[in-house]
Amino acid sequence: MKKFITISLVSLFLSFIIFTQSVYAVNIFEEGVYKVSDLNFSNERYTVQNVSETDSIYLQVFDENQIILQAIRLSPKSDKFNLTFLLPDYRIVIVGKGNVYIS
Repeated sequence: MKKFITISLVSLFLSFIIFTQSVYAVNIFEEGVYKVSDLNFSNERYTVQNVSETDSIYLQVFDENQIILQAIRLSPKSDKFNLTFLLPDYRIVIVGKGNVYIS
């Protein structure tokens, strides 16, 4: 009986963790390289904001020829900044431990 209760509690705990991770907004991004066409945004004008409490972010936007169009360093809990006009072939590079909100 103790094994059954333990397994049930562990399963419940794991399902709770999986459920809470899927609730986060889909436009919060961590460190990585993202293609604009993969982000599935509806418009082509965006703002960016670092929503992290303690970590800074460095964000770069590259065009289809790997030419840098914009570079922004975002401090923790930054204000919103306008991004350059983004096309589907552009890439966004995020470096740092914080979280970036793009809207």
